[in-house]
Amino acid sequence: MLLTDGRPNNIEDLRVYGSSILDLASTEKIELDAKLDLALTEIKEDVLDVLLDHTRSSDPQSTIRRTIGVSDVVITPQMKRWHAVHTLEVVYRDAFNNQLNNRYQAQFEQYHELSKNAREHTLRFGIGMALLPIPIAQPPLFSYVAGLIPATTYYVRVSWVGTGGKEGMPSCETTYDAPAGSLPVITAVHPPPVAAGFNVYMSLAAGCERLQNAAPIPLGSSFTLPGTGLVNGTVVGNGQIPDTYVIGGRTLRRG
Repeated sequence: MLLTDGRPNNIEDLRVYGSSILDLASTEKIELDAKLDLALTEIKEDVLDVLLDHTRSSDPQSTIRRTIGVSDVVITPQMKRWHAVHTLEVVYRDAFNNQLNNRYQAQFEQYHELSKNAREHTLRFGIGMALLPIPIAQPPLFSYVAGLIPATTYYVRVSWVGTGGKEGMPSCETTYDAPAGSLPVITAVHPPPVAAGFNVYMSLAAGCERLQNAAPIPLGSSFTLPGTGLVNGTVVGNGQIPDTYVIGGRTLRRG
């Protein structure tokens, strides 16, 4: 998953690091989705700042870094943790500034230190980079053709595939209600320039999508579910993994 594909964590993920976060958000009227986005924005800015500080030998895209931003940065487990604890830092920072409550101050300072440590650990491990970044796919278009399958609800995700076989982050899960006597037809839309084709993942239950096509479907074509129904293909993935790493960076810049 690329840093520009979306949030590394959701609200449920935050509870792993702060079990009372939902109670705090409810009490203080804090929008956790907004804080997840704010923390991600701050991390993007910080990572770009680090990459701009590197020499050409360290960053493979240094000559165009200001143009591409962080679109080739991959979310590593270290960066995912950084985003989670930094989001909690942002939440408690907001709660303390609004209430000037010493209890919130102590928790804000605690998560500030955890966030700082998570950032430094991420930089020591290295900022993961994709040499051919493939962005997350948008939800596909649906249609149908005549078939013998009963009325069925399908859960569907699609992903872009590059010329070298690299696969981007699959689209968000989408449901499609196919009427009786039909077969669903899935079409991926708005391909990025690096895409050579797309994959289709489908299932009959949420979160269980599996690959349905034997080879990437060419751009401009669609996938029609065969009359034999779904196949038990590869489990849907989580996008790209790093091809290389940029190590180090300046010391912490934010307060």
